[in-house]
Amino acid sequence: MNSPGELKGNRVLFAGRTTVDALYWLDELPREDTKVFARAFRIAPGGPACNAAITHAALGGRATLLSAVGRGPWAELVRRELKRHGIALIDLAAGTDYETPLTTVLTSASTSSRTIVNPPMAKCAMTAIPDKWDAALGEAPRVALTDGFHLRETLPLFRTLATQGTALVLDGGSWKPGTEELAPLLTAAICSERFALPDAVAQPETTLKWFASQGVLYAAVTRGPRPILGLERGRRFEVAIEPVDAVDTLGAGDVLHGAFCRFFAETGEFESSLKQAAAVATRACCGLGIAHWAEGHAQGARQGSAEK
Repeated sequence: MNSPGELKGNRVLFAGRTTVDALYWLDELPREDTKVFARAFRIAPGGPACNAAITHAALGGRATLLSAVGRGPWAELVRRELKRHGIALIDLAAGTDYETPLTTVLTSASTSSRTIVNPPMAKCAMTAIPDKWDAALGEAPRVALTDGFHLRETLPLFRTLATQGTALVLDGGSWKPGTEELAPLLTAAICSERFALPDAVAQPETTLKWFASQGVLYAAVTRGPRPILGLERGRRFEVAIEPVDAVDTLGAGDVLHGAFCRFFAETGEFESSLKQAAAVATRACCGLGIAHWAEGHAQGARQGSAEK
């Protein structure tokens, strides 16, 4: 693993899944065999890595997304939004028949819960990428985050980046094949409380101890509105979550990871970066969809800059 004090630059690489999310905001989730009208509807790029990259860019960071976009009816929407946010794309599906997946998200206004329906997993082979950072993209990233998707294709690059001083961060929504190979390379792991080791029950303490046993300097487990549990070089701490009237919790974890990378790339401080990121993620829950939050934040930043 790498100490952030040894790192250079402030570009962040986000590697993993990209989708297009069709988000329906409903009074409550519909019963079987019924028809309902939504309160609101949004369609925008989604997926853990993509959402984190958009968050990082909205906060003023420089982001590169390493993901599968490919072709199909939704690919151009993704590319257009990435370009609008100034995010460079390395497409793992370039030259293949892979199509950007459309995901349906049902959000309940009464409980702020969300139900996600994904299409079948694509079986298309991805394009091989070099195991070294392309200098044409600029300096190597100071931080690289993976959500665990496409590890087979990206692990060789992560190994090289780790030896060159890049801090590797895991967005641990769930255990993915290859996590056991990735773990010893990590600087930080920020996991959901649903993260579980193979053949084990999800348990925050087990998660923290396992990553520590792999030599990971920093680990944390998010627990929705309850405090985040953190472990920094053996020291335990908690990050309180501000109570809010949540409108939509979809992507809150992705926002937290993107914001964390923004602050961590600047300071190399784990606990303070996690606290700032948690505050950003909490604010993002007060609107419908990450696109709504990112656009609102960007407009506020532009207005504040113009007033100076």
